[in-house]
Amino acid sequence: MIKLQISGGAIIYSISQVQEIPSRNGGDPFRKRELILDDSWSDRDGVVHPNYVLVEFTGDKMGLLDNFQPGQRVSVDACVNGREYNGRVFTSIKGLNITPYQEQPQQGYSQQPQQGYPQQSAPAPAPGYGAYPQQPTYPQQGYPQQPSYPQQPAYPQQPSYPQPAAPQAAPFPGQYPAGGSTPQNLGVDGLPFKTNA
Repeated sequence: MIKLQISGGAIIYSISQVQEIPSRNGGDPFRKRELILDDSWSDRDGVVHPNYVLVEFTGDKMGLLDNFQPGQRVSVDACVNGREYNGRVFTSIKGLNITPYQEQPQQGYSQQPQQGYPQQSAPAPAPGYGAYPQQPTYPQQGYPQQPSYPQQPAYPQQPSYPQPAAPQAAPFPGQYPAGGSTPQNLGVDGLPFKTNA
């Protein structure tokens, strides 16, 4: 059984009296009342497209229609039934409940002050009376809050050790001395290594 709800304020077009359909095998007749809903609509050009929906109420559900009349807006709970006969499928909508239509409040409305305007506070209560009750707070919709992780300590700095000074390199033979213009001949004693001479 497929259940459905006809909402949005469908308008009652007509409600029939109790109809009796005789049984083929001589049993009790089948009794029903028909509720016809007007769901006609018009397009952009103003052309009206008629649309009527038949809902059958049977058994003890027929009495639910006594409190309604054509022109009323209603919401209907129903189920869709289907049967096959001579190779064709016939579908009917069986009414389960009917209630007067009630408009739902608009969703997403919030009473937050506009930006740039200060929010006025409630006046102080009169002496001898309690304070105004606090309004409940609701979570803000948006992106989920990211979890916060403990701050990791920075890498410890390596201790600084004194760097040894670079040794003074001995001048190469033939190198000009500082401020000199002629090459200096150091001889065997000026070599940075020992010789067998």
